[in-house]
Amino acid sequence: MENEDFTVTPQQLALDIYEDMSGQGAAICEATRDIGFLRNNIFTRVGGLGIAARRVLDAAYFIVASKAPDELIDDKVYTFTADVNYFKWLMRYDSRNHSHLIAQMRAAARARVEIMTAPSIEELTEKDSWGTISLLGDCYIERNVVCVLLSGRVIKYLISPYKAHWLSLRASTAFSLSLARAIYDRLIPCQGHGVTEWFPFEEVLEWPGKVGESRKEVKEFKKRFLEPAIDQLNEVSDFDVNWEANADRATRDKLKIRFRFTKKQGADAARAGIADEMYLLLHNEFAFDTPDFERLAKRRDVWTDERLEQAIEYTRFKLNEGKVTVSPRGYLFKALEGNYRIGDADRKMAAIKAKQLEDDKKGRRERDAVQAQLEATIQAQNDSARAKMSEEIKAGREFFEAADAQSRKELCHSFVSQLIPQRLIEKQGLSRESLSAENILTVNRVVADAFCSHVYVKMKKARPG
Repeated sequence: MENEDFTVTPQQLALDIYEDMSGQGAAICEATRDIGFLRNNIFTRVGGLGIAARRVLDAAYFIVASKAPDELIDDKVYTFTADVNYFKWLMRYDSRNHSHLIAQMRAAARARVEIMTAPSIEELTEKDSWGTISLLGDCYIERNVVCVLLSGRVIKYLISPYKAHWLSLRASTAFSLSLARAIYDRLIPCQGHGVTEWFPFEEVLEWPGKVGESRKEVKEFKKRFLEPAIDQLNEVSDFDVNWEANADRATRDKLKIRFRFTKKQGADAARAGIADEMYLLLHNEFAFDTPDFERLAKRRDVWTDERLEQAIEYTRFKLNEGKVTVSPRGYLFKALEGNYRIGDADRKMAAIKAKQLEDDKKGRRERDAVQAQLEATIQAQNDSARAKMSEEIKAGREFFEAADAQSRKELCHSFVSQLIPQRLIEKQGLSRESLSAENILTVNRVVADAFCSHVYVKMKKARPG
């Protein structure tokens, strides 16, 4: 698993949560922050235990995981202690019956699990290793203190990050049915696949503890144990679960069962102990996925809601400055790790820059508006001038076409005799000798328009007022 440095909820954080919630009379399963530890997958094979005995193991293992030294010696026995009320809260033990608690600890102490390097007992060879270990070792209660004694070898198996999964005490203590809890134990190592392996029905029968002989029949077991367990899983766990058999009408000795499941929406938020609004923000804005929420959950003692909001503000601040060029999500974790935050001076500086930017934008908008108005005025003037010129050209053409031959000849001569028209005629690739009163309106459009304007001016002079 990623982030192997964070294999257990820190002891002080767990104690703080306990102090807050026990004072309100609230159970661990109601916690808004997760409490848990990284547990090796071999400990999901435990069968034959009732729900309270399973919780004894969970509470004991959490205490071991939170207090285990970094260096462990296989044959050395280590002692771990906890206040009995804290221990009972961790296992969600609500009863005042002390004898019953001892009975559950006794049952947990008798439980054993096989460890081996082969995938199954049938595949063991002389080259493989095999062993059977007591799950709880020695345990006792003295002066309201729970003591658990485990060897370094067992502790190494327990908290080994190789082929391990996160066990949430907040989630696991929500179950009241031992089979539901046993199934849950088999689901959590398979989260990436969404389906478990096939389990022989005879093996599943052992999971809830003692089952009456009559209820070992498939139909009765489904009705009394399996279906209620699936209902409870769907009600209180992080998963939506269903089960399937390898055949519709298989006999008990040939029947196998497996479980399919999907993570519920909001499970990551509950795992990380954050509000739905914060979950949606991290999921949508920073593309957080399940591994990211798990990483967040393991540091919630340090990465508090306040710290998280500061890191988000810092990351957004750097995004706006263009300083984040690769991964905003990675930058957010960097901000969390480095305890980066925005100070009041940074906010003031950002506000000043924002105002300056807005003032610049306003100034540009005003200048653009003035420029646009000027261009519109010029355009209107140009349009008006072109329209007037067009009218003058039209009037000059009509006057020329209505004039007698002598007047047209004189108008043509006066046009081609002037210097500016001569340059225009040459620019169009013509000579003034080639122009006459008969062709001046048809030889070239530019020359014709200029000639009509010339005629209009002559016409205006001839008709004063």
